[in-house]
Order: sequence, then C-alpha cells, then structure tokens
Amino acid sequence: MKFSFGKGGVDGGTTTTTAKNSSGSSSISSGSNKPQSSPAPTNTTTTASPLASIGSKKFSFSNPFSKSSGTSDNEPTKKSKKNAPPAAAAPAAPAAVAAVAPTSPPRSNNNKWAIKKFKAKKQKQAPPVVYDDDEDEDEEDQQYYEQQQQKQRSRNNKSRYSSSSKRSSSSSSCCSCSNLLGMTCFLLIGTVIGVLVWRYGPWAKDSATVVSLDASTTSCPECCNGLESNCDIPVNELLFPMVHNAHSSYDNNFVAANNAKPFEEALVAGYRGLQLSTCVCESLLSKVLLERDADWGLGESNVGFCHTACGAGVRDPKDVLTSLRTFIEENPREVLIIELDMNDGSSTDLRAALQYSGLLEYVYYPQQETNIIEDWPTLGELIYSNKRIILFGIGDGMASCPASQCHDGILYTNDYIVQTATDGSDLTKCEGTVTGDVIVGYFQMNNYKESSSNIPTPSKARELNSYSALKERLESCKGSRRPNLLSVDFWDEGEVLKLVKDVNLGKL
Repeated sequence: MKFSFGKGGVDGGTTTTTAKNSSGSSSISSGSNKPQSSPAPTNTTTTASPLASIGSKKFSFSNPFSKSSGTSDNEPTKKSKKNAPPAAAAPAAPAAVAAVAPTSPPRSNNNKWAIKKFKAKKQKQAPPVVYDDDEDEDEEDQQYYEQQQQKQRSRNNKSRYSSSSKRSSSSSSCCSCSNLLGMTCFLLIGTVIGVLVWRYGPWAKDSATVVSLDASTTSCPECCNGLESNCDIPVNELLFPMVHNAHSSYDNNFVAANNAKPFEEALVAGYRGLQLSTCVCESLLSKVLLERDADWGLGESNVGFCHTACGAGVRDPKDVLTSLRTFIEENPREVLIIELDMNDGSSTDLRAALQYSGLLEYVYYPQQETNIIEDWPTLGELIYSNKRIILFGIGDGMASCPASQCHDGILYTNDYIVQTATDGSDLTKCEGTVTGDVIVGYFQMNNYKESSSNIPTPSKARELNSYSALKERLESCKGSRRPNLLSVDFWDEGEVLKLVKDVNLGKL
C-alpha cells in the first residue's frame, strides 16, 4: 500500500489513493473535502500500520513558550484560536488511509502519553506537536499553552517590577539624601545670615546707655572711694574691686561676654578697677561698628575695645574714653586704676584717642627715675592733686620704662603688678607670678574661671564671687602679701563689694 500527499497536505485538498484489489489490478479514487462513495473491494485484506488507528488526525506545530507574532499555517496562536469561527467537523477519511507526519512522534498505543512525552523531549529542540484528536485534546493543549504564556508574563512583570523598584529605591534614597543636605545647608545659611544681621545691623552699635555716672554720696562728702578711712592709706595698700574685660558685656552686644552689664554701671555701683583690651578691626567691620571720629584722630583708624576679635563684639574708643572722663569729672572723690592690654598694633591709635579725650590730664605721673616705686601716694593725695587715674599697660611692643619716662603716663604692667594665674587653675591659692624679694606695688588676685565650654557664665561667677568663697581665698594669703586688686567676671553677681569694704575697714 502506498500513500501520497497532494497540495493540501494533511488538512485538505485532493488526495490520490492507489490500492490493489484481489485480482491484482489497481483502482484510483480521487479524494476531496467531501466524502466520496466507492464500492467496497471484495476479498480485500488490509494490513494496518501501527499508525493506522490515528486515521485522519491533523498535525499542527506550536511553541507554547514563543512570544513571536509570526505563525505558520500549522501553528495557531492564542488570539487566532479564540477569534476564529468554530471549525467544521473533519470528514471521515477512508479507513485504509494513514497519514505520516514529517517528523513522527514516538509510536505508542497510548497516544496521549506519547504526546506528553514527545513534548517534554522536544521542548527545547523543536515546537511540540499538538494532535487535534478531538475537542478535549485541543482544549487541553490550549490551556497548557495559555498557562505557559501567563507564567512567562508573570516572570517578566516581576523582573520589570524588581528593576523598577531598585531604581525607584535608589532614586528615592538619592532624593532623600539630597533633600536632607539641601535642608541642612539652608538652615546653616539662614542661621549665618540671621547672626550677621543681628550682629552687624543698624542696631548692632553699642546701644547701652547709663542715665547718670554720678557715684558720689551726700552722706560722706569727704570719703575717698566710699570710705573716709581710705584717704590716709597708700593707694597700693587698699583693696580695689576690678572688672575683668570690662568692655565686654551682653548689654553691649558682645558674644560670650565676661559681664552682663556695662562697666559704666559697675563704676556707679562701686568698682574702681577696670581691665580693658584693644585690637584692630577689619576695615568693613570698622565702618559698620565704629564711629571713627576724625576730631579724635580716629578718622582712618580701626582700633576698638574688644577681646581677640571685633566680630565677637567691640566698643568704640570714643564712647569708652568719654564715659571714663565723665565719671572722673562727676565724682571728684574717686580714684581709678585702669589696665590696658594693647594688641594688634593698636597702641598708636589708642594713645592718640587718649590725648584727644582729655583723660590724660587726670593721669598720675610718677617722678621716679627708675621702674621701682617704693612709696605710692595716698588716696587723699591723689584726690587733692586731681591725678585720680593710674594707668598700666602691656602688649604691642611695650617694654619696661623708668616711671617718669613712660609715654602718656602708661606704666608697664609687669614692672608694678604680679598676679595669680589667669586661667583659674589656682582659685584656692594665693600665689603670684613673681616671688622673692622683688619690690612690686600691686598684687592682683584673678578670681574668675571659664566653664567647661570655655565661656564665662554667671553661675560660675556667682559661686566664685560669694562672700564665703572670697573670704576663704583671702585667708589663704595670710603670712604673705595680701592682694590689693581683686578681678572678677560678672561683677553684679555675688558680694564682691561687701567683702572689699570689710577688708578696707580692717574687719578681715
């Protein structure tokens, strides 16, 4: 028996079948899509092929994992399966006709088992063969195909989502960091601008005012520095309460100031010693913060009373020197001791300002030809001669000088004053910087200490300036020279003036 395929192949078209009858002659029948009637052969013996039972099954090839839009005639897609009209029932082929596929699946009596095994074996090599045996078989293959495509789409979606999530997370993280950095920079810039505006705005100039500098008392018109008994005592044997960094106060817009209130109020309260520092400001700051009065010789000057830097606070020389002169003129029974710490080449302009201020006419000029003064005048003698200011100075190249030859009456500090440590390291001791038989006029006790953050605080000053703390420290000086200058921070804290009065009255 011999089979031949026409143009239509397995699915349709014309099929020519040649068979031999029992007499050995051949008969030819023309097959088409419509069933043809033919007389049944007599005495015909047909040997069935192993695939004869398959009959007129159709073979189609499809790849359930392929996403390609192009398909062959024998490879229907999901879309074409759903949209195509129902196929007409295939005509029954002659029982003796058997079709042979180009690539035959494995032969087996169990066709379904053979199909599944064949698909598993050929999955990566060639498109699996789908046997449209009947409607159930076709539906099963279609469902399998759709499931595979759904799984593939799910994997692709997960992959895209994962990549998108990573990009989104990275982008979000970068954006968060950028936003945080931007906000931090914005806050820093805003803070700096705020500080600059507060510090250097029109209101930043020294605005602290004192209504009156009159410290005289009608109850004791003959007193010297508040006590009548002081008048006959040499000036270097009395205890003077002194304000450390007197120009630096929060009322004068200083940052990390040593005092809360200006030195003018301290003078009125009873302090008679001042420590002042000078420095040279930047030109821009000088124009903003200093008056630079040409009549005082300060037209082009950048000198000011400040501590280390003008940016942290500065007072105009004209204002400071004017306040000092006003106090001296309004209080003829008061004597002041002033220490000047001149820095950054400021001494020349400061001396010029002192000369223009008229303050030098009240300065005491010793007549000794050496730098040693053994006999200092009494308070009464200074008041009677109207030389009621004693000036000491250091820094900016100033050196030791004979008392009568020191310019502008500014005596070299280290020639006449010894003092305790300035860093507050010996607040319980009474040891000066110079020991032995050196003759000095004054012994200064520095009774201040900065906080752990290196900033003077009122709370620390309140502790150190208490009556009990000061008395205990003074008692440690017994057997040696007692101080006659007591320097403190935050002069309005504690009981400094009360203790000084008791010491000068001989009660301590």
